Amino acid sequence: MYANGLSLAVLGILLPTLIHVSLFTLVFMILGAYRSGSRMQTFLIVVYLTAIGLILAMPPQASMQIPPSRKPDKNILETSDPHWEGFFGIADLRLDTRLTSLLAFIYTYHYLNWFIKADVIRWADIPRARLAVVAAASVASTALYFYDYAFGFTVLLALSLVHIVLEFPLDSLALRQLGAAIGRGVTSMVYRRT
Repeated sequence: MYANGLSLAVLGILLPTLIHVSLFTLVFMILGAYRSGSRMQTFLIVVYLTAIGLILAMPPQASMQIPPSRKPDKNILETSDPHWEGFFGIADLRLDTRLTSLLAFIYTYHYLNWFIKADVIRWADIPRARLAVVAAASVASTALYFYDYAFGFTVLLALSLVHIVLEFPLDSLALRQLGAAIGRGVTSMVYRRT
């Protein structure tokens, strides 16, 4: 992909992250709801899928996102963005509100989904030294964007890809468990009918 241009390389890296934060968030949510039998978790799955459907069917308009009284001189949703133009090498690159809204929702939901799992991740039990390292890494990551937007994006995109590759074993385990749960459900339905 890199040999065919930077934009293809970036898209090739973004695609696995998009699959990870959308599909595997859904897989983990379904497994959690199945294991716990929680109606609230099932409801959150419905909310997740409904929101994605609404964003795709009725994408937000730029006027909905920035009230007319607060509009800046330049609406970033309707004009090209020099950061993206330079990074992707595409002049006058415009990002559709459907795409940007979908990406923003999926990534935000993915992160919030993990933050609400306090009993699984045990956020309160993190040693102070480790918490300080995490906070410093977060500040440094944000600072990279201020230093050089394309550089910050590149570094964090690479870290994102490493995260996804390291999580492949967990993702494959989750898919096998979901497949087994679906198989048990189908088998029990067949036995009930006979």
